[in-house]
Amino acid sequence: MNKSRSVLLAIGAFLLTNLKWLLGILKFSKFGATLLSMVISLWAYAVFYGWKFALALVYLIFVHEMGHLIAAKRKGIATSPAVFIPFAGAFISMKDTPRDASTEAYLAYGGPLAGTIAFLPALPLYWWTHDPFWALVIYLGALTNLFNLLPVSPLDGGRIVSVLSTKIWFFGLAGLGFMLFARPSPILVLIFIFGLITWWKRMREDYLHQVLQYERTHLNDFLDEIGQWPQLESSWNKRMQLGEEISRLEKAVPPQGLLVPFLQDNKRFKRDRLRLDKVYLYRKWDLFREWEREPVLFPSGDPFQPAPSEVLAEAKQKALQRLAEVDEQMHRLTTYYTAPASTKWKVLVAYLGLAAVLSGFFVYGQHILGAGPF
Repeated sequence: MNKSRSVLLAIGAFLLTNLKWLLGILKFSKFGATLLSMVISLWAYAVFYGWKFALALVYLIFVHEMGHLIAAKRKGIATSPAVFIPFAGAFISMKDTPRDASTEAYLAYGGPLAGTIAFLPALPLYWWTHDPFWALVIYLGALTNLFNLLPVSPLDGGRIVSVLSTKIWFFGLAGLGFMLFARPSPILVLIFIFGLITWWKRMREDYLHQVLQYERTHLNDFLDEIGQWPQLESSWNKRMQLGEEISRLEKAVPPQGLLVPFLQDNKRFKRDRLRLDKVYLYRKWDLFREWEREPVLFPSGDPFQPAPSEVLAEAKQKALQRLAEVDEQMHRLTTYYTAPASTKWKVLVAYLGLAAVLSGFFVYGQHILGAGPF
């Protein structure tokens, strides 16, 4: 065992010293990052657990990730190639955002489904040969994919059950917390932290929607007002009005200290309103002063037909762009997790069915491998 580990370490040292050369070759390949990270993960697992374990695990992870990629392609969502991270699995990133939770669940389901199919050929091979290696493939395949079905975001299970209700995430976090208490692990800690952050963001979406609605009101008011400036007979009154508003706003004192979410949301919203009031009032003030200094052009030679202000046109474009972003955010907050009852039933049956199949194979894998409970 020590001799094998020494050989693997020597191979690893060689790969690391020639990493630039390897990157030079692989950068021309679309899946260069996948291949390189796969080789590094294979080596890392092999150093600690041996080649057979490493081959089985990397193969299962690879097929799992390919399931996500195929599902994304079927939905027309662009993704990055899969990248392996030693002792943390692998991941792909979406270049496009799914339009709703149902689409995201479809992408998430593709991984454990493909991962289940990946280890099925090991069943007849084990029955035929009784080689412990195929028992290991069955056990690892069932374990890794069943773990991924835990209803905690960002695991696949959390993204799948979000179609049913994101409240399920809380129970998934409770279960993961119990696992973490029973057997601490850095990976479990990271998943728990990310899951907690995702769940908390979901819990605060109603409040975020309220803040965005208030900003939307400011944006419409901003667009309305700058549209009226070219018709002003004199800019002096507007300058005085903006100055008085700034003076009055500066005297307003926002709620201070740490405000407890939910319990003190009224005070928190008052503070956020004041922050947005200042942001948009100073934006109007700065824009007004810049507009006043802008030279007035008369391209037609008619003193009664000045050219449109470039300063105001640019400000209007930016405000419209931000308004579109706010509208999109608000739309996603109110519709992303909505799905018809028929879709929810299909997701529930598919989720529980796959979980039941994997649970059965996990128990069977333990039995034939003689593995202890995880």
